Amino acid sequence: MTALFWTSIGFLAWAYAGYPVLVSIVARVRPLRLEAQGPAPTVTVAIAVHDEAGQIADRVTNALAEDDGDVKLIEVIVGSDGSTDGTSEIVSRLAAEDDRIRLITLDRGGQTATQNALIAAAKGDVILLTDADTRFAAGCLGAISAAFRDPRVGCATGRLEWRGEQATATSAQEGLYWRYERRVRELESRAGILTAVTGAVLAIRRGAVGSVPTTASMDHLLPLYVREKGGLVVYVPAAVATDRPISGIREQLTNRTRTATRGIRANLSMLGRLPPWRHPGSAVAIWSHKLLRWMTPWLLAVASLTGLILGRDEPALLLVPAVLVAGAAMALAGHLVAGTGRRPPRALAFARSFAIVNLAFAAGWFNVIRGRGIEIWHRSEVRVES
Repeated sequence: MTALFWTSIGFLAWAYAGYPVLVSIVARVRPLRLEAQGPAPTVTVAIAVHDEAGQIADRVTNALAEDDGDVKLIEVIVGSDGSTDGTSEIVSRLAAEDDRIRLITLDRGGQTATQNALIAAAKGDVILLTDADTRFAAGCLGAISAAFRDPRVGCATGRLEWRGEQATATSAQEGLYWRYERRVRELESRAGILTAVTGAVLAIRRGAVGSVPTTASMDHLLPLYVREKGGLVVYVPAAVATDRPISGIREQLTNRTRTATRGIRANLSMLGRLPPWRHPGSAVAIWSHKLLRWMTPWLLAVASLTGLILGRDEPALLLVPAVLVAGAAMALAGHLVAGTGRRPPRALAFARSFAIVNLAFAAGWFNVIRGRGIEIWHRSEVRVES
């Protein structure tokens, strides 16, 4: 019982504090330095969409604005996944006016199937996968394509920021978590062990890897495939893009559950292909940054239960279950305050967000254990498949 208690506490401390400190030290002592060789690569921007008539024209225009002479942007390809709202017709009209724009129309098959088709059709040396909601800041493509001048780089990701981050308590706390996540990724990149990327700004070298199973997400598996082949995955903070923030607690739960479900499955599937004796950096990153983070609800439950039992003889250990109960009470209070239309105080909002995130993590594990996957396009559109 004592071993269970301290093992759970140790894993939590390692995942949220110890591991970031370790990669910070490695990044400082032995930083990864990219070596530019040869000319800048040509770039394809690939946008997979489903029913995005309201914003697809603006999205394409934003991508084309990056063709400023310094970036070798040769095409913007839009993959329309069974769209029925006029999305395909809008892109067709744009393509008739600009030969850099191409449209691929597909029967409804899901985001990953559409992205596989886009990668197969792309002509650029580098394919940048992005979303309809995403907008590139000036210089985004130039910064991310420059990373590929180093032939070791097989995958790169940029810095995603939320538009209107302070609009709601949920988006503000999601933004706080995301800033922590970005910092960890930056340190992992500088240490040369990055395996986590964002799907909104995900660049891959053409021919670096094969297709991704349609039940998985590109952002979970592509970087792991690159690491398996010995390539580098890098984070480029100068490649800035923006996306709309999480609108509310329900969307946060849905989005996090989807990410956890697909991420847990993807990373577990790669453990045998990235063993620690062959890929030590990747193995440490997968366990420390991903799997242990997703295991937080179970580690908290074990630490609290064993602390409650052991606390009869060691009262100091009762602090853990007491903190968990207090946190749950604060989360509930924050939820009740938010339900009145008011923004809860920062501490209550954080507790509420932390509880929702860990409920999503727990739901993700349940989905994986039960063999269920979540296929999703828009954050508001959820379809659960067996």
